[in-house]
Amino acid sequence: MEIYLISFLSLALAHFVALLSPGVDFFLILTNSSKHGRASGIITSTGIAFANLVYILLALFGITLIKDNQTLFLTIKILGSFYLLYIGFLLLKSKKRELFSKKIEKKDEKKDVIKYFLMGFLSAILNPKNSIFYFTMFSISIQNHTPFYVQSFFALWMFLAVLLWDIFVVYLVTNVKSKNFLEKYSNKIEKISGFILLFLALSIIFNTF
Repeated sequence: MEIYLISFLSLALAHFVALLSPGVDFFLILTNSSKHGRASGIITSTGIAFANLVYILLALFGITLIKDNQTLFLTIKILGSFYLLYIGFLLLKSKKRELFSKKIEKKDEKKDVIKYFLMGFLSAILNPKNSIFYFTMFSISIQNHTPFYVQSFFALWMFLAVLLWDIFVVYLVTNVKSKNFLEKYSNKIEKISGFILLFLALSIIFNTF
């Protein structure tokens, strides 16, 4: 059980660090929440989370099918570690940017559930980086002997982490003090996240050999 806990902590940390870095989904949540209110942001977040769930399940079953092939499984694990290194370097090189528009737009109180859900779902499902990321996550956290119920727990955790984090971002975006904090420290958060991903990736490579 201890080895599963270590794998889970590595996966959870790497996944959360990746969530901290502003990406396409983050800016979609930011835009919808700022322009159309908190409810639209939450609905958009739900769409994003379910699109992530699709990739999570595809990655889970894909890794399950190939994990008995030692050579292929090891190759994917190493490539996944290098992918984390790549993300880490990108975060370290990232420059400070303006997250919020100075222009204040009138909020649309109409809550179009399907519209905002599809916006979030399509944003995440059409991003090829998501499929690569989750395949990487499972390749470095799942061992040959990892039971399927443990793998399923990993998948459920990542889905809930995406959903709850994105909803949390909605609340940050719709709060003035939190917006100021994000504007001021987002770039530092990215760089710290980059260091953490580099450390995790190098640890995985080292332990593999």
